[in-house]
Amino acid sequence: MKQLFYVGVSACLVLFLQLNVLHAWAQSIQPDSTSGQPVRPSGNEEISRLKGALRRNINSVEAADTLLSSARKLAYLPGQVVALCQLANIRLQQQRPDQAAILSQEAKGIAIQIRDLRDAGWAMSQVGRILNGNAKKYPASVSVFTAVMDALDVSMRISGAKLAKSKESTALPPEATSPMERRIHDKRTFSTNPADYQASLPVQPQTPDLSRKAHIRPDFVDRWLDTLIRSGGGNSPVAQQITARKKLRDSSQELSKAFAKEGDYAQAYRYYLQYSVYKDSLTAEATTRRLASLQYQQSLLKKEAQIKLLTKEQELRDQEGRRQQQFALVLIGCIALLVAFSLILTRNNRSKQLANRQLSEQKEALQLTLTQLKTTQTQLIQAEKMASLGELTAGIAHEIQNPLNFVNNFSEVSSELVTELMENRQNAVRDEELENDLLGDVQQNLQKINQHGNRASAIIKGMLEHARPSGGQKERTDINLLTEEYLKLAYHGVRSRDKSIEVKLTTQFDAGLSPVMLVPQEIGQVFLNLFNNAFYAVQKRQQQAPSDYYPEVSVKTSREADQLSITIRDNGIGIPKAIRQKIFQPFFTTKPTGQGTGLGLSLSYDIVKKGHNGFLTVTSEEGQFTEFVLTLPANA
Repeated sequence: MKQLFYVGVSACLVLFLQLNVLHAWAQSIQPDSTSGQPVRPSGNEEISRLKGALRRNINSVEAADTLLSSARKLAYLPGQVVALCQLANIRLQQQRPDQAAILSQEAKGIAIQIRDLRDAGWAMSQVGRILNGNAKKYPASVSVFTAVMDALDVSMRISGAKLAKSKESTALPPEATSPMERRIHDKRTFSTNPADYQASLPVQPQTPDLSRKAHIRPDFVDRWLDTLIRSGGGNSPVAQQITARKKLRDSSQELSKAFAKEGDYAQAYRYYLQYSVYKDSLTAEATTRRLASLQYQQSLLKKEAQIKLLTKEQELRDQEGRRQQQFALVLIGCIALLVAFSLILTRNNRSKQLANRQLSEQKEALQLTLTQLKTTQTQLIQAEKMASLGELTAGIAHEIQNPLNFVNNFSEVSSELVTELMENRQNAVRDEELENDLLGDVQQNLQKINQHGNRASAIIKGMLEHARPSGGQKERTDINLLTEEYLKLAYHGVRSRDKSIEVKLTTQFDAGLSPVMLVPQEIGQVFLNLFNNAFYAVQKRQQQAPSDYYPEVSVKTSREADQLSITIRDNGIGIPKAIRQKIFQPFFTTKPTGQGTGLGLSLSYDIVKKGHNGFLTVTSEEGQFTEFVLTLPANA
């Protein structure tokens, strides 16, 4: 019930916030929100940025190549010409006139393709700027850039001739229907040829003042002309006429500035006069069309105001109706939400009760299974220990059998020699030389008996020491001796079970190893498990391999820094890659049932990792070899 109360309070708060948000949203609707026109982005922004970058001095090949790539991507021919000239200028500074000539030839070929007067004039002004800046330092630049200037001049002439031949249409705009507008349009109609205006203008000998300002701001005129072109769609005769005049005006201005910088003031003045004529014409054009547009917009504003009032009243009525409808829908939704919450809470409570009951049952089952697993694990560990003990006992028996056989053999031979000596002494004629030889042989046999008896005694003493419980205490141990001893024990244990197996044992012990602190019984158990696995692997491969296969088990000890490594390698059947990660898991074994418990490598890994802070790793290739590396701290 407490949760249901919190849910109800939350639903009421959500309802209150929704009603306030809807009310604010309804009041924020503006009646004239749809009257705006989307502003289309200018398509020349990227070209404008490129031109701005090309106007600066460029001193690196990377920057010039980047600008050239941008100009080619935009298919902007003047930008390509200027970028190539910048690159040629850099090559001149690097004392590479041959590369600069190649770049200028490419720029010349592109410049002759320009068919826009304004673009050609802008390109000529930039090339002239580059030429003026380097003419004194690098005289070779004059011949390099003059060819480009000539190509640009040809392009300008061709573009100007085309503009002079093309007569723009002077049709009236659709809105200019009154007599006054027709008279205004007739007065502002003029020729597009700049030469028609030069005769009526006075020629003054002084240098023109390029810094004088017009009465109307040029930026206002340009913005208004751009508005006229966009409103005309760009394809109408009027828009095309205005666009052509703007290009002629801007080209004349750029050319005038370029010739002025070069010192050719006659050409600069001539182009400046053309610029003034085009500018005045466009200013009159903009003013006249602005007046006509204002009159037309005034009448439109009156009609739009009436339409807005009617639209606003209708929208307010619609908003009120929508608010009431939304209020009813929100109220119904909140009630449905409360009902749904109550059903969900009831269902969740039942699910939790059922889940808790299932969890308790699973917990009891898991505890029972865990108890059984612990019992099974204890039994398997005991079986593994008994199996290891049996193998160890077999190895000990086989190891002791050799010296005992020698003792028995030498004892029988000595007994025969003593009998022969006694018989010789009973003869009437005694052979002292024979008696001395017999006594010498008996003495040698007694020495052999003593030697092999001591060997058997040492084996039994060592086994007793290993069998004595140590309590897990570490002691200083010779790792080479311990490894060799368990290798022999494991091999004799295998031989006691199968007399037909013969394995080549290869040892490579580091004689410089000093005794290390470890638990000998535990590490011996690890060695015994690893050696038994190695002998099992080579035995299996010998049963499968051809007759030329010879089994071999090698052991190597070494020390690197503070780590002691024991490497045990066999050329047996190897370990498949699919199970290589599982061999250290408890109860995992690849041996047939009854031959392995699956705890040998698991116990060995725990002894090395947890008991001695070492590592036990394996490397194997199926059908080729298996190599275990036991790494222990060399805390001598």
